[in-house]
Amino acid sequence: MPSGKKIACTCGACELALADGKATLHMLCGCEDCRQALQWGYKNGGTKPAPLPRIYYMRSDIIDVKGRDKMVVVKLREDGAVRRVYCTNCYSILGHVHALFNNNVFGNFVEHCVNTGDLTAPLSAILFMNDYPESIGPIPVENAPVFHSLRFPQEVDRLFSITAVANSFKPPTEPTKGITMAALMESLGPPLVLNLEKGKDLLQ
Repeated sequence: MPSGKKIACTCGACELALADGKATLHMLCGCEDCRQALQWGYKNGGTKPAPLPRIYYMRSDIIDVKGRDKMVVVKLREDGAVRRVYCTNCYSILGHVHALFNNNVFGNFVEHCVNTGDLTAPLSAILFMNDYPESIGPIPVENAPVFHSLRFPQEVDRLFSITAVANSFKPPTEPTKGITMAALMESLGPPLVLNLEKGKDLLQ
């Protein structure tokens, strides 16, 4: 494994070496899907979920992979827009992709894995607070724009008016040195579809 910036699972079985280990974007996400994905990992032995997970977006350029045989791609439901890579030993999530990311970045829950990259990117936005009942955790106090949903074009436009978001979610401007997260996922085979009930709290 080359020296440099890496994302690893908490047990060390899986590791990704990044060509560029500097996060381009940092957001908090209140959506029920992120919460459910982390709850499912926790029920299988992973880290206890943060109520409002912190996501750092890393350039989707992976130059080395350790532990492919311990990685599985997971979708919450057949129609799910997001694919996530878990370690099947410790159920850390190594990264997730969505079409919105344009294959330029992938998301990483830094509280649920080991990320040795440069995580100095300031908080740019707090997303999907419509899905975040106060009963599950405190309301965030960080000073960043809050988005209750992205249902309306005006909300999407407002999100993309944030420079870090627009730059992260545009198509790549330079070729990768390695492979993208999406390409890694394709190489791991068809996703495991969990068919979880939408919005269900798996910890109750």
